Amino acid sequence: MKFPALLQSRLLRLAVLALLLVAGWRLYKPQDGKTVFQQARARGVLAVGVPYLAPTPAAGAKVRTPERIDVDIAQRLGKRLGLPVILKQVDATDAQALLAGGAVDLILADQDSDQGDDVLPEGVKRVSTGYVVQPQAVIRSDTSLRRWPDVTGHTVCMADAALSARDLAQRWGARVQTYPVPSAALVAVREGKCDLGLVDDTTWASLTGYPEWKKYSATLPLDGPALTRVWLVRGQPEAGWLNREMHAWRAQGAWKAMTAQWARDVAFDVYLDQEVPDCHG
Repeated sequence: MKFPALLQSRLLRLAVLALLLVAGWRLYKPQDGKTVFQQARARGVLAVGVPYLAPTPAAGAKVRTPERIDVDIAQRLGKRLGLPVILKQVDATDAQALLAGGAVDLILADQDSDQGDDVLPEGVKRVSTGYVVQPQAVIRSDTSLRRWPDVTGHTVCMADAALSARDLAQRWGARVQTYPVPSAALVAVREGKCDLGLVDDTTWASLTGYPEWKKYSATLPLDGPALTRVWLVRGQPEAGWLNREMHAWRAQGAWKAMTAQWARDVAFDVYLDQEVPDCHG
């Protein structure tokens, strides 16, 4: 057996394998984003459309955590692109005109998990973030409410921006009470003004895991449509980059980190806002 020839053949195969691995790494490694969103780079700011923007607090008013984590999502994306972010409240049904006219660079929207790409306007690309939410109930542990039909006629509280939660409560015949921010709705639950509150299921476990929320850790089975946060963009390069970036966010645990921070902030807001003792003792 010619050992030098055999060794040379193996070395050649190893060299080819190494080149393929390097090529694959270059293909799939996260890109820095400097070649996408050129309009935003020329402008010097990334314009992100979102479904809801909390009103600017009046001078001297309390600043409280908004219902959705859209601000955190947009800021994280802007940081990844190296651009400051400006948020604009938009209607996602106007995506084609907004994106084509340059009013926004991309739009963060909600998509029913059963909805397909066939409903997209021409020229608009959709990229899933992988972040999916449903409303989940926050109820006192000694509640008699066990099923959604039990909620009929009871008062259910949520933030103004929690449209899916409001629709769910109304569908079950509940009396709906909305508040400007989620902490105000949760204070109402703790003070007995509401029979239950509704928050996103992604934040429920973190919120009710705090000691002061243990006796409000009862809930109901998840119901209603599951909504996926999606990006709407124009260009294929932007869509491809966003798709890879969202995969990276999921791998890095970004969604868990953002929702845990939201729960921490809202729990602290409730602590600050509950000016009277829990009426249930």
